[in-house]
This record gives sequence, C-alpha cells and structure tokens, in this order.
Amino acid sequence: MEIYMEKISLLGKTIYPEKSPLLLKYSPSDNWRDYWMPMGGEWECRDGWLIGAERGNKGGILFSRESFNENVMLSFTAATVLPATRDVNAVYCAHWDEKTDYLGESYVCGLNGWYDGKSGIERNNATGLYATTSLYHYEPGSEVRITCGAIDGQNFLLADGKLICELIDPNPIKGGHVGFSPYTTMLKIKDIEIREIYYEDIIQKYEPEF
Repeated sequence: MEIYMEKISLLGKTIYPEKSPLLLKYSPSDNWRDYWMPMGGEWECRDGWLIGAERGNKGGILFSRESFNENVMLSFTAATVLPATRDVNAVYCAHWDEKTDYLGESYVCGLNGWYDGKSGIERNNATGLYATTSLYHYEPGSEVRITCGAIDGQNFLLADGKLICELIDPNPIKGGHVGFSPYTTMLKIKDIEIREIYYEDIIQKYEPEF
C-alpha cells in the first residue's frame, strides 16, 4: 500500500515528504537483522513481512540498528495478525534503558491502543504526556499506511495519509532509534521508509469570514 502525500500540515509547520531526504527504504527479507535489532518479543521475517509478537503484558520492541540525530519520520505498512486486534504501534526518538532492560525515553504512537481502542501518541517513561482520540478506528487485520515522527518535540501520527493526532512536548527527546512495538499483540510490517524531515515554518491566522 503506497500513500503519496504532497504535504503534511501541522500546527505552524508544513512537512514536504518529497523534499525530505530518504535515509532508508527497506522491504523485509532474510537480511532483516542487518537493519533491525530485536529488543523484546518474538520477531521473524516471513513472506515479505516483519512479524512481531509479544505475549506478555508489555511491548515487544524492534529497533533500527541506526540511531538518528536528525528529525526523522517513519512510514510503513502494517496489519494485525488475526486474531490479534490491537496496538499497531511504532516508536521513534527511542532509547533503551539498560537498568530496566526495557524501552526508555521514547515516543510511542499507535492505533487501537490505550486499553480502549484509542489512537494517539505518548511519551514513554511515566511522564504523563500523551494525546489520544477515539475518533479513528483501525479495522483489525487490514493493511494501514502509518507515518509518524517529531520535529523538535512536535509529534505527529498519520494513517493512510490522514492526520490523526499531534502532540507538542515542551521538553523534547533528542535523537534516537525508530522501530515498532506490538503491545500484547501480533503485528506484521513491510514497505518501511525513514526520511529526514524537511519542513517550513508557517504563520497561521484567520481572515474575516463575514
């Protein structure tokens, strides 16, 4: 599934995907461990998909081997593997906590999560910073094209080219890995792109309507 986006309109910013340098374009194959690091859960490549499962009450984690200092966005096609129905999740600006051997300071975004079928973005590590909505519902088992990332703490999540959620972090996480996180579920992922974000600041104002 390919969703071409001419631009992404955020609060005070416009992202131009076609001007955003491509850092990685990856279709899963037997060499997947050259690009990705399993940090938690069960991971394999099968039939052109990365498949991740976590059977415990936590997130399975797959990190990119490369850590990015730039503002980056991650795009990928995903689906739950039925009968799994929830938490189509990605991570970015992601760091690993060696003390807890689990996901540390990171942004997590997803569809059909937060225990009640919500979609949104949160800052991991008990900061209490998150934004969710129940207005978007992902149909389990279907393919969805997700794009997510952050510009200096201004987070965004799109599904099939539509903006689902923004979250502005006043104390942004700088740099880190990108990856995926099935939370007590099973996902399959393909057609992965990582881009350095090209954007322009814009001044927004209302003109009189009457």
